[in-house]
Amino acid sequence: MSSSAKAQIDKVVNLYKKVFLIPSLASARISPANDNTIRVSCALSQPVLETNSKVKLALEFAFNSELQRIFESSVLNVSGLLTAHSEDGKLKAVLEDVPKDGKSRQFIKILSGPRILKTYDLSAHDVHGDVYTDATFGAFHFSPDNKKLLYVAEKKLPKCESFYKQKPKPKKPKSKDEEEESSRGTEYVYKPDWGEQLVGKHLSVVVILNTEDDSITPLTTIPDDCFPSQVLWAPNGEDIFGVAYTLNKIRLGLYACTNREACIFHLKGSEFNRITAKGLYCTSPRMSPDKKNLIWLEREVGPAHNNVKRLMCLKLNGANEPDVLVDLVKTNVIIANNKKFYGLYNGALPKRCWSDDSKYIFLSTPQRSTVKSYIVNLETKGMTEIESSDGSSLMIADVKLGVVAFHKMSLIQPSQLLIGKFESTGPSIEKFVQVLTTDESFGENNLTYEHNEYVYDTDEPVKEFNFTYFGKKDAPAQSMPLLAVAHGGPHGSYSNLFLESYALFALLGFGIVHINYRGSTGMGGDNVEYLLGKVGEVDVRDCMTAIDMTLQKYPWLDPKRVSVFGGSHGGFLGAQLTGQYPDRFNAAVLLNPVIDIVGMYTSTDIPDWSRAESGLPFLEKIPYDASDDDYYKILEKMMKHSPIVHVKKVKAPTLLQLGSKDLRVPMSQGKLWYHNLITNNVVAKLAVYEDNHSLRKDEVALDSVINSALWLLEHNGITLE
Repeated sequence: MSSSAKAQIDKVVNLYKKVFLIPSLASARISPANDNTIRVSCALSQPVLETNSKVKLALEFAFNSELQRIFESSVLNVSGLLTAHSEDGKLKAVLEDVPKDGKSRQFIKILSGPRILKTYDLSAHDVHGDVYTDATFGAFHFSPDNKKLLYVAEKKLPKCESFYKQKPKPKKPKSKDEEEESSRGTEYVYKPDWGEQLVGKHLSVVVILNTEDDSITPLTTIPDDCFPSQVLWAPNGEDIFGVAYTLNKIRLGLYACTNREACIFHLKGSEFNRITAKGLYCTSPRMSPDKKNLIWLEREVGPAHNNVKRLMCLKLNGANEPDVLVDLVKTNVIIANNKKFYGLYNGALPKRCWSDDSKYIFLSTPQRSTVKSYIVNLETKGMTEIESSDGSSLMIADVKLGVVAFHKMSLIQPSQLLIGKFESTGPSIEKFVQVLTTDESFGENNLTYEHNEYVYDTDEPVKEFNFTYFGKKDAPAQSMPLLAVAHGGPHGSYSNLFLESYALFALLGFGIVHINYRGSTGMGGDNVEYLLGKVGEVDVRDCMTAIDMTLQKYPWLDPKRVSVFGGSHGGFLGAQLTGQYPDRFNAAVLLNPVIDIVGMYTSTDIPDWSRAESGLPFLEKIPYDASDDDYYKILEKMMKHSPIVHVKKVKAPTLLQLGSKDLRVPMSQGKLWYHNLITNNVVAKLAVYEDNHSLRKDEVALDSVINSALWLLEHNGITLE
């Protein structure tokens, strides 16, 4: 390697460290300190490159009634997979993963202030598998009387053994209670789970830990065709509400897919009642402080894997039907102060989203190019937008004591923590106070961003999309390369958030265009559904329009140096663009791209995606009475929308990065593209990581991002000064 190449790598690595070592805000919590004083606690996460791990930092701030800061403190290396606080604030429960006897074991600690009252070794009790800590299924709650802890874990199944296994002779005969149930000859039997990023979650069980008698009891009264999750206590501290996913014969992948049937349930003793109707996806049940109302998000199960949702409410004082607080939005509706609202797309409600008087709900959701926060009046159903002073994204982090904590960020501003006073007159946030900024200097890098809207002059029923320019504020004419980026999904969106990879590319001198093509979320349900059956066509057209408009609007961008970058469906679009417009692109970086939808159909954890995005209804299997011609037509339609049909035209040097454990877009997809490129004498490079679809492992992220940067620099003729 030449000295200049080494110097180039060193400069990229140094910039990587500058961007990726900025801490990110993980959570925030408001609690009372003493008379007229509040405590704001927050958790930060920061990578440690030397150990390929993350360190957790806890910060605590105190404010008086006027939100003036009194003191702050910090603690490094905070442990804990889950944390629960009792309603009165006297107790805290922490789930920890602790190495013991060469194995990782889970412990639950009950604390009062700094004192550990009790510790439970869950492996020793051995009544369930690992506790679920993910946001999709997990729960961790004290009962109202502080005597019980509620959570969800992997159900304990009979031990799988070989038909023949030599065992030591026991010193004394075991009683029936001591004998471990086992099932011989079942060690290789397939056990379905929830696919990508939820591997190993086969069957769940709701568990109650009683801190008075130290018992740990899995509940057995939930039907076998349900997968309980997201549980919480009912007002009486005995009954339970939660989310139950339907266990079908074929279990489809759940990560990033809100079109899987799930109901809100009420478990009253041994009586299991479904509150919501069939054919719905429900999530995020949240109880009001006065225990009179239960809210949640829901949508109809349909072909688009992510779509607009409703906010629902059930009054618990009778047998009333659930009421709609915020309905599905097909295009947009007008809310308070003449603001346009495009619907709810957030994956979850904040854990604490109610005002103390139980009259208002606080939530956040993507809206076109930004994440915005809202106040919903429970009685009038009116919505009020909480305005961000500078257009940054604003996300609700916590609500308590008449104070709202916000996570604020933008493309040029890393995590900030703000608090504000809630005033019900209006309603409004009367005063914003900055609690924490994770990086004071990043905004000084001469970078800017600008949102752009585009409307086609056509008779199409959906004709608008948006894109955002991110990069230097100005430069000499045609001096900067352009990097076009399309999000994955396709039913997702780019919002105004700090994204480390693109921050690095911007610092390296690229102008970046983030494209929310038609089919993206945040623009109404009609926009989401418009792309179904049109992938590889409408989304490609929007990407090219965004690229052309960006080059036209920002003259410092060089039309002869345009590259594409994207993962999953973003990788699909990168492949489509370089195949359909081979003379427009200098380079491509594709992460786990969809290449052949026919091949996806038979190998992904979400085969319904292949059918839906190709404009076909999903079937669990081809009907036995279907003719061969019908089946061939299905495959033909999928192939028509696939990038592979354009691969022979590709000229752009292409870097592919694939996860060997990817269940969503199997590695064979990217390898197919790579093999075709090198056969056609196109410059190509393939990296394979022992990771899943996200490629987010710390050591993987470092290699992936730096190799991407070097590839883009090389093939756009950039040498760093």
